[in-house]
Order: sequence, then structure tokens, then C-alpha cells
Amino acid sequence: MPVQIRFNDIDMFGHLNNSVYIQFLDLGKYAYFRQFMSDTFGCEPTAPVVANINCDFIEPTKIDERLEVLTAITDIADSSMTLDQRVVSTTGRVKCSARTIMVNIDLATGRPATVSDTWRRRIAAYQNNEE
Repeated sequence: MPVQIRFNDIDMFGHLNNSVYIQFLDLGKYAYFRQFMSDTFGCEPTAPVVANINCDFIEPTKIDERLEVLTAITDIADSSMTLDQRVVSTTGRVKCSARTIMVNIDLATGRPATVSDTWRRRIAAYQNNEE
């Protein structure tokens, strides 16, 4: 998913501020889920929420660079999913790499909920088509 760098995203050193990468990763997560869940995403009784995120900043980004967010789910447990994401320049240079654990929660109770078989099938089909 392409993302746009704004003037106010740049820090006093002329680099993309580290906090902006996290915002870009969030946009990538949303776009990823919308790709295969477009008819039901946001309308179900459960939703994935971020429980943990670890981000390695590899290389600084300047304002004139064009960036994309790459996202894949690498593991699905009973009520959680692991996402691997990268922010890369359109020239292929990795700017940051992140691993996020998302827990599927029941929106009525706030408690962890099993990732549905429907989601599992759609994730598998989507990722198999992307390879």
C-alpha cells in the first residue's frame, strides 16, 4: 500500500519521524484486512486489536522518497495473529521492519475471541493469491 509523507512528518534532522512509521503500519494493517474482508470488516462482533508491536528502524527516510507498506500474516493462533510488515521505498530499500501481535477481541465483552474459520480461510486464500 503506498503512503504519503507530509511536511509535518519530517523531524528537525530532515528524516521521517519514527512515530510516523507506526502510523503507516496502521494504515497498512487496515488496507490489508480490507482486501479480503471488504464485505464484513468492521461489521462483525469481533475485531483484531494491537497487543504488541516491535519495530526496527533500518534506514532514514527523506521527504521526497516514495514509500509503500508491505503486510502479511505469518501466524494465526486461537485468538491472535502475527503480522510482519515492512515500510520500503519504491526503489526496494527497507526503511523499517515490524512484527505485530493482534488479539481478536469480542467487542461486547472486551475479552479475547477465537479467530473465526471464515477469517482463516480468507487470509489463506488472499495470501496464496499474492504469492
